[in-house]
Amino acid sequence: MSAAEPPSGAPSADAAEAVSFEQVRGLHQEVVHTASRRCEPRDWLVALDWMIFEAKLHPKANHTTARVAKDLSLRMDYRRGIVLYRLVETASNLELDVATVKRHVAYLREMGALVWLEHGSRRNLRLPGRKYTATATVYGAVVPPLYDAVKGHRLRGTGYEAKVVGRTAAGREQAVDNSARQAAEKRPAPPSRGGYHHVPADEVRGKKKATRAARASKSTPPKKSPLGHKVTARLYQAADRLARHIRPLHNWTQRAKISQLSWVLVDKLVEGCTEEQVDAWLRDISPSVAVGLDWRPARPHAYIASQLLREQATRQVDAQLQHDWAAATEPNTAFATAVQETRLRQIAGEELPDCGGLEDLDQETRTQMRADAWAAYKYAGDPGLVLASYELGGPSMAFALYGRELVDLCMKLDANSNNPRIRVH
Repeated sequence: MSAAEPPSGAPSADAAEAVSFEQVRGLHQEVVHTASRRCEPRDWLVALDWMIFEAKLHPKANHTTARVAKDLSLRMDYRRGIVLYRLVETASNLELDVATVKRHVAYLREMGALVWLEHGSRRNLRLPGRKYTATATVYGAVVPPLYDAVKGHRLRGTGYEAKVVGRTAAGREQAVDNSARQAAEKRPAPPSRGGYHHVPADEVRGKKKATRAARASKSTPPKKSPLGHKVTARLYQAADRLARHIRPLHNWTQRAKISQLSWVLVDKLVEGCTEEQVDAWLRDISPSVAVGLDWRPARPHAYIASQLLREQATRQVDAQLQHDWAAATEPNTAFATAVQETRLRQIAGEELPDCGGLEDLDQETRTQMRADAWAAYKYAGDPGLVLASYELGGPSMAFALYGRELVDLCMKLDANSNNPRIRVH
């Protein structure tokens, strides 16, 4: 679906009335302060259709805004939605004046659909071999919390780094309805043969003999999808229509029956994926991409099911690591008390003992705190616990509690300007 045309199956603007929306201003247009989450270009354009044409989040946003967004999306990073602004180039591509492009990019920022990652400047960087080189403006594609609320998305995290991890019950039902509607709209009308149609002799005599095809069409859908979701009749019908449109587009799926392909595509409909998104996903997991060989699986539906299970396992591991990291970044009461007492003794001018002011902590507590700090450093790249101890209690406290190796690693990580955590936040 392109951003230049209004969406056909999007929810009405009345659905957004329960959630208030205020235009994004000032510092909230920056990546550090934004409430919007980052988004890849394809999903971003789908969200923009809803924001501009259906919900009308900005009174001045129109088809020109959508055209500007489409031009930016063509140059975006495929996964992260990062793009160099290139104002003059964008205006030239769209045959618009520079001022018009500036206005519509501002509308995108005010809708919470675009955030600043880097501010450009006309200051000459004085690069070797170039007379003049300015600093480029870098934007990131994002979607506001209102969109996720209306669509029934469940998020993990907040702000720019938030991720969609599932859907609410209402969101799943809405996604299934939209997918079924889109599939029905794309189905071609049967050719007309006039007013006459052939009636089998069995029907004329009142005896309609059930054929194998008729019996197969009445077969009941499976009770569970590969990921364990309940398969309703309506959901299976939507998956059947999707499978009939998708299978001709991928040569490696030709050996799968429509019923088999429908079964493995149910989970993608439950996630709320559109036909375009399922098509792109199948291209991403195709054997030529995933395996690197010109190989076609004998049972394509089993191959697709294995990819679904692998992705689910990856999400579960990520969720567990996120949970462990969140727990590790919350210092326990004993540590907070010890740090506060040490800070007060520093202010009073008292000499700190060699153990770093942690003589009241038992060995079990110290071991757990060191394990938490290692987990935060290893899985999240976060040296915050160790740095807090180093800054408030001094080197002696940090070395006594966490060990010299971990302290040195965290100090190097904090000093490294290329650390992604430091760059984003």
